[in-house]
Amino acid sequence: MPLTELVPHLKELSYSDKLLLLHFLIAELLKESGLVPLDTQGKVASQGLYDSFEAAAVLAKALTEEKATTHG
Repeated sequence: MPLTELVPHLKELSYSDKLLLLHFLIAELLKESGLVPLDTQGKVASQGLYDSFEAAAVLAKALTEEKATTHG
């Protein structure tokens, strides 16, 4: 699928889904380039975005916003 067709669909994603997509794309780029993220150098079994307090806060905020829009 060309990027021009994909962009409108990406704009419809929720905030948290956009963050997860960004994390996925960065991980793919790092894997393809053979680089290791600075925050995981020297750490064993790091989960990146999934293992962070920031991610939990973002997801909790997104859930609160979603509830507000669907339940008034």
